[in-house]
Amino acid sequence: MRSYLRKIGFSAATVSGGTALFFNLKSEEKVGCPSEKPRTAVVIGGGVLGLSTSLQLAERGVQVTLLEANSGPAQVASYLNGAVIVPSMAASWASATVIAKNPGELKTLKVSFSALSDINFWKWSAWFWYNSLWPGRAEYNHESQRLLALFSRKCMMEEFSKYGSRLDMGTKSEGTLKVYYDKQDLDEFLNSTQAMFWKERGLAFKKLSPEECFELEPCLASLDDWKHSDVSGNEDLVGGVLCSMDTCGDIATYSTNLEKLCKEKGVKFKYSSKVESFDLQADQVKSVKLESGEQISGDVYILAVGVKSQELGSKLGLNLPVYPLKGHLATVPYSDELPKLKRNIYSLKHGLICPIGSGSVRMSGIVEAVGYNFTVEPEKGKSLVEKAQGMLKPGFLREDQSSFHSCLRPVCCDDVAILGRSSIQNVYINTGQGSKGWTFSWGSSTFLAQLICGEETDLDPQRYSPNRFKVM
Repeated sequence: MRSYLRKIGFSAATVSGGTALFFNLKSEEKVGCPSEKPRTAVVIGGGVLGLSTSLQLAERGVQVTLLEANSGPAQVASYLNGAVIVPSMAASWASATVIAKNPGELKTLKVSFSALSDINFWKWSAWFWYNSLWPGRAEYNHESQRLLALFSRKCMMEEFSKYGSRLDMGTKSEGTLKVYYDKQDLDEFLNSTQAMFWKERGLAFKKLSPEECFELEPCLASLDDWKHSDVSGNEDLVGGVLCSMDTCGDIATYSTNLEKLCKEKGVKFKYSSKVESFDLQADQVKSVKLESGEQISGDVYILAVGVKSQELGSKLGLNLPVYPLKGHLATVPYSDELPKLKRNIYSLKHGLICPIGSGSVRMSGIVEAVGYNFTVEPEKGKSLVEKAQGMLKPGFLREDQSSFHSCLRPVCCDDVAILGRSSIQNVYINTGQGSKGWTFSWGSSTFLAQLICGEETDLDPQRYSPNRFKVM
């Protein structure tokens, strides 16, 4: 069996937790940095990843043209998201352990007929379950996620230091408070490879008693606040963990400011510019043809199109196994008579909430495979509000003023970002970050710009290579 796997292109690597099987790239396929920095680049996609990639290339002296099918930037997943930036939560969803430990979300994943009748969903699912079940593979992917999260946090902090308020993103939280209702779950998390990874890098999680949790966040419901009601509250709270590295913000505000900065750096924007086809000659793209008939050319081309990755990649014969998983959001004002929420708060019991704007919280959750269904479903958002209610003091949320949104997350089949040069010499990919696209955006775009410009990279390119799926 082992010899057969090696013959078709697999090899094994030892990682914490076991041995991981991965597709072994031929040496000429591994990264393929250009011999010299390109003069021009065409970035396809105007979400946060396309904008961030454009900035990184422009800062390196590359003339960038950004193409976006919509009328402006950040109109799809980057329009409204969960608002959290959470390197502490970096982990691959393609993990049997993660699925087993999550009582909702992934474990109760809804799959619609449109997904079940889509061959691309079945291909994606097969690769997802291979990564979930093959010994060591999930841990290898967890490690890839955490390394990217660590690098992205570094790049984010450097960007904040360099540009300050010019890249304002609104309200920032003071970390993430994870609350627990089972002592065994709390202890297991603090002894997990996830906790050890951050501890070894000087960013250890801090264990908290219930009293310390209430002191940090006075808006949390006490042990007795919901005790005599039908609402599931904090009566069984056993403690929490503070992850101080995290924050949050308004992605639309950030993306708008990012577009302004890109323009100052000379990036040209072409909106309402949907790509129709590529002129591919001798393993290189010579130009892209827009639906308007206009031809746009550059030395390199970057696909940063989120849930459209599979569709656009197929025009080039590329296998980019990214599938949309739908999530839902609720934005809820809170009472000004109670203490403000200062941190993101997460629990398996109540979900994820964070402060957003002035006097509101954002809730996000639910995972559904429903194809390319962008329909906003307020009832799903309302269920998030009902679920989160007991985490907070009675009267804290003004549920009657809630607003709702739904979005599609571009999830790669191993839930690890696809970053790097494709099998086409001058085509690069930046996609597949899934539920943590904003968290990973700084590191993904900086890493890709390093590759494109022939610089030494901070990450191992093979972990994220688009060519790791050629066996499919």
